[in-house]
Order: sequence, then C-alpha cells, then structure tokens
Amino acid sequence: MLAILTIVTPVFGIMLAGWLTERWRYLPEGSAKVIAQFCFNVSMPAFLFRAMQGIGDVPAAPWRFVAAFFGGIALVWIASALLARFVLRRSAADGAAISMGSCFGNGVMLGVPLALSAFGPDAAAPIGILVSLDSLILWIIATLHIEWASRRERTVPFLAALGGVVADLLRNPVVMGVVVGTLWRVGGLGVPELLDRFLALLGQAAVPSGLFALGMSLATYRIAGQLPTLTVIFAMKMLLLPAVVYVLSGPVLGLPPVWVAVAVLFAAMPVGANAFLFAAKYDRAVGSVSAAIAVSTVAAVGTASAVLYLMRPA
Repeated sequence: MLAILTIVTPVFGIMLAGWLTERWRYLPEGSAKVIAQFCFNVSMPAFLFRAMQGIGDVPAAPWRFVAAFFGGIALVWIASALLARFVLRRSAADGAAISMGSCFGNGVMLGVPLALSAFGPDAAAPIGILVSLDSLILWIIATLHIEWASRRERTVPFLAALGGVVADLLRNPVVMGVVVGTLWRVGGLGVPELLDRFLALLGQAAVPSGLFALGMSLATYRIAGQLPTLTVIFAMKMLLLPAVVYVLSGPVLGLPPVWVAVAVLFAAMPVGANAFLFAAKYDRAVGSVSAAIAVSTVAAVGTASAVLYLMRPA
C-alpha cells in the first residue's frame, strides 16, 4: 500500500496546491486557463508524441482492447440515459449530457501520469489508443445522442454539427500528438537526439501543469442543489464503468494484465472537463456535470488508490 501512496500522493498533492492557489488568489485571475492552455496546446502534445516512440509490443488483436473499453462505455451510456429519463425525469437531451458525464473521464491529466507511474513503459501503447480514440468516439456518440433527442428543435443540421465535432478533434493538439507520434514511429523515421531532448524537456511540464490547472479549476465548481443527478453520474462513472470494463477486458476477452489495468484505471478516472464543455455547449445539465467533476475528482484520491492496489502487477 505504501507503493500506491507513493504514486498517488504527488499527483493529488499538485492538484491540492492548485486548489489552494486559486482559493487564496495567489495568482492573477484567469491563470488557470492560461496554465491549462499551455498544458494542452504545448506541453502535453510533446509528452505524448515522445511517449508514442517508446511503446511496447502491441497485442495481435488490439481491437479487443478497444471493444472492452468502449463496449463498457456503451453499456454505461445506455444505463445512464435510461436512469436520467425514467428515474430522474430529465429530458432526453439532458440525458445526453448526463451520459457524457457518466462516461468521459479525465484520462489525460490523471490517467496518463498514474498509469505510467504504476505500470511503466508497457502502459504507453494502451494509453496511446485510449487518448487518441476517447475524445473522438465519445464526442461523436454524444452529438448523435443529443441531436437525435433534440431533433424537433434542431437549429443546426446534424451533419454540420457532426462535421464540426470532427474538425475540432482534428485541431485538438493532444489527439494530434498521439496520432502524429504513432505515425512517426510506424514509419520508422526516428527522432534526432537534439529534438528528443527538446521534446523531453518540454514534455516534463505536461503532467504538473495539467494537474495544477485542474486543481485550480476545482475551486470554481459548485455542488449545491445537484444531489440526485450528481449521485447517478458518480455511481455510473466511478463504480459501474470500471467494473464493466474489468469484466469485459479480463474475464471475457482475456487481455494482457497491463492492458486490463490501464483500461480499468482510465475507466475509474473522475469526470473530465470535456463532459462539462459538452454540457455547456448545449446548455444541458451543466450544474450537475460540473458538480460531478468536483466530487468525483476529490473521491478519486481513494478510488484511484483502490484500483491501483487491486490491479498492481503480481
């Protein structure tokens, strides 16, 4: 357990430092946004590009990994939408935002550093697959869902909305860092030593700056009045999704242990900021999703530790 605390404590300690900084107004207003932009637009792409150069062996059928993770997401997405509609009595369009919050985790800021610290270089390949596909697939599913649910009041043609999502993803530096890094490695181009050192130095700032910005942003979320929907999102994201992904990736599809561990760890990550951006874009369940980000991130101190302990290498 001491080894798990050694991995988890620095990660959440940096988030706590960011939270205290924002609460005490130690940095100028708007600093969290600037730090987050530096992480996502500059440092994290360099970090991921370089990580893709050192990935280990990929299983003969990586589609099983994709099927396990996104199959679990599909099941939890449907369950969340049904609960939102028939238990919470929310609209079908609200259900799309609630399902997004129940499935979209903070994989880049939290999942990447935790997985690499716990499982080493062998985790780079599954991390690359998830980082490159997660945003793409979930934004498309969410857009399909909410455009279908809002078809009677639609103001933007569906294909135009979907095209906008794809265009945004193609301009996403984090996704492109993984895609370009993978293509670079597959093409056997190699990275010159000077460039590699530059990317290494720049990439070292990715994890701490991202975690610090995340901690600062948590100081702005509010949870008052959101308990019923918040409870559903939390239970789906932090409890059901990791359990379903574990069953599919381990007992059902028999993936290698490190790949199972990475899949379960990413599934157990707290609600990610992209879920809030989606909810805000369509003005659906914004308060509930933002509250879920705050609560699930705090709870992740314990849940992530539990997952790492249970999934630790033998």
